[in-house]
Amino acid sequence: MKACPLVSVLVLNWNKEEYLHRCLSSVFRQNYQNIEVIFIDNGSEDGSVALVRTSYPQAHIIALEYNMGFSAANNIGIARASGDYIMTLNNDTELDECCVSALIEVIVQFPKAWSCSPKIVSFENPPVIVNVGIGVQDRWPTDRGHGEPDDGRYDQVEEILGPNGGAGLYRKAVLDKIGGYDEDFVAYFEDVDLAWRARLTGWTSVYAPKAICRHAFGGTNKGRPFFIEYHIFRNIIWLYIKDIPDTYLWKKLPSLLKQEIVFWKSHLRRGGAKWLKMKIDTYRKIPRMLMKRRHIQRNRHIDDEEFERWFHGLLPR
Repeated sequence: MKACPLVSVLVLNWNKEEYLHRCLSSVFRQNYQNIEVIFIDNGSEDGSVALVRTSYPQAHIIALEYNMGFSAANNIGIARASGDYIMTLNNDTELDECCVSALIEVIVQFPKAWSCSPKIVSFENPPVIVNVGIGVQDRWPTDRGHGEPDDGRYDQVEEILGPNGGAGLYRKAVLDKIGGYDEDFVAYFEDVDLAWRARLTGWTSVYAPKAICRHAFGGTNKGRPFFIEYHIFRNIIWLYIKDIPDTYLWKKLPSLLKQEIVFWKSHLRRGGAKWLKMKIDTYRKIPRMLMKRRHIQRNRHIDDEEFERWFHGLLPR
């Protein structure tokens, strides 16, 4: 184990020049001494790349020609990164100066942990929790602790399902082995899918409460409500098809069909054409998801008891 392993911080950006000084300056202020910064720009047209080139010449810049989405852009960064650890970071964040060192301090204590989540809080005063890992609410993936006061209730190191992709630390060797983010997802629930796949192969994840990250929640995709809903409702179906083990999937098929019927009844009433396109897009790639499923389920290394401990709350009723 290296005393100070290299951490590659991937800052993903799309047309948010106004956030970049706050985010990047906080990365370069880290008290952790072994960091490379990779700035990934998703085809911005607002001068973001020029700003980084001028103000942060230490950063490695990956300037993509068009917006490839969260998953594909981060995968490109992961492939080019040299670090033993990868930290993914949205542009609308700011790290406390000891955030990276606190993440490393925790994850090295857990050799079977593939990832580590910081405590993500709002910029409000007093701050509230934005995210302390992936959680579950009403059978859907959600931000654990979201909206709760930062009053000490999330101040313990503990095992979690996985980190939110907007700010999380990962072992690069594990990402290389399990395949990184699913690029078909584009954005939303891609971090849940990644955490699910890692857990199925036997890896764990931990939470580091002293690693503080502030986040302007929704800052990147603010003003794009249909984009968000489109990907959430599409990707949840793909998540189930890919990642639920056989025994549970067959049991849950009636619930999945019922869930689809409810969706059609509610969403066709409000702009049917665009939702019809979303569902066609969803169903068209089901054969592709089934192919991915075969690989994922063949590599499952946890028993049903462990699966239920982490995923029962995410299964349809």
